[in-house]
Amino acid sequence: MIGGGGDERETAVLAALAELDRIDRERARRTGLLDTRRTLRAVAERVRAEHGFELSLGGLVEGPDLVLRAWSGTRHESLHDLRIPLGLGLGGRVVAVGSAVVVRDYYRSSRITHDFDPQVGREAVTGMVGLPIGTGPARGVLYGATRGGGQIGDSAIDGLTRLARLATLAVDVADGAATLADAAVTGERRRIAAELHDGVGAMLFGLGSSVRDLRADSARNPELADRLHRLERELGDAAATLRAAVARLHRDRPADPDSGSPGGRLTADLADTLRRFEQRTGIPATFVPIGPAPQLDAERAALLRRTLAEGLLNVEKHASADSVAVTLTHDRHRLDLAVIDDGPGPDPNGKPLSGTGPDPLGIRATPSTTGATAATATGAGLPGLRARYESLGGSLHLHSDEDGTTLRGELPLPAPPAPAPGPPAR
Repeated sequence: MIGGGGDERETAVLAALAELDRIDRERARRTGLLDTRRTLRAVAERVRAEHGFELSLGGLVEGPDLVLRAWSGTRHESLHDLRIPLGLGLGGRVVAVGSAVVVRDYYRSSRITHDFDPQVGREAVTGMVGLPIGTGPARGVLYGATRGGGQIGDSAIDGLTRLARLATLAVDVADGAATLADAAVTGERRRIAAELHDGVGAMLFGLGSSVRDLRADSARNPELADRLHRLERELGDAAATLRAAVARLHRDRPADPDSGSPGGRLTADLADTLRRFEQRTGIPATFVPIGPAPQLDAERAALLRRTLAEGLLNVEKHASADSVAVTLTHDRHRLDLAVIDDGPGPDPNGKPLSGTGPDPLGIRATPSTTGATAATATGAGLPGLRARYESLGGSLHLHSDEDGTTLRGELPLPAPPAPAPGPPAR
């Protein structure tokens, strides 16, 4: 029989594709529940109800523009869905500088451009304040505005600041949920591509070999030889289609904030590492990215991957933990990766183990099944990792107390590339 077991492989591939479709639909459902526009509308209502502003707006950064997607207290539609190029107007300036901008006399202020005075004028606005939303680069702006003789006091600004923090938390959680969902889809695509390549590809290769063997024995039957020749050609076409499908699975991935960085898909890789750890050890493991991952150079991305691998190795070898959590957070200047477990650590008194000794955990002395040290299973121990962090201006700390152990790596974000020089002045 030619191609025995082909039905089982085909069934497995179809089941995998159905699972990918399910994950993709679940991703859309979950991110829909965390609709940032809905959150902005609720926060805008609270700005008016709780802090004395007569008009409130919420904008989201969409490409090169800030787009006003939420409003409360408007009298006209001139500000609804208004697109504001970054840097222009009050909101565009908030995004550009990443901090609050307050103008108590909107039309006379020299701190902002006045490209949108006609739209603002229809609302009879006199004073306005805007605060950035989002961790790191601003994802949006929350506005409060007064009309007539209303004044913007410090208490109103403080209240708006608290609501901006709330909106920031909601946006970061939504971004983290979308990032996790994208990582799940990416992992499933990789698995299906491998299964197609290793399973169906091997099956097609075996069928092709069998057909060629039959052709060699069919010299006395021209009709059979011709049919086998057509079958061999069709198998070749099927193999080419399979290669193209595998290539698409690798290429057509969900958009990922760090996909353009030389370090590759950092968030997806971290999630995949944690998922494989949970499957291997049975220890529940949770990944919590807060906000979209920033773009990193290859050296920083590789160091974060090694940190996670080393932290999980330590949990597996030493911690006797019941659960593990990994967080990835950042602000405008620094990125923080933490591997947290609830197992008993090496120092019950909670002393920071950030590296006075050459080997605070003794992990270099732990033999592995291959005779090498446990640390070399991931390339280097904590002292080597700590040296890499310090060479990049960061730090690596290990802290343990009665509640568990945390390995935390902090890195400064790379400086953004310098803008291209403009044309020479004439």
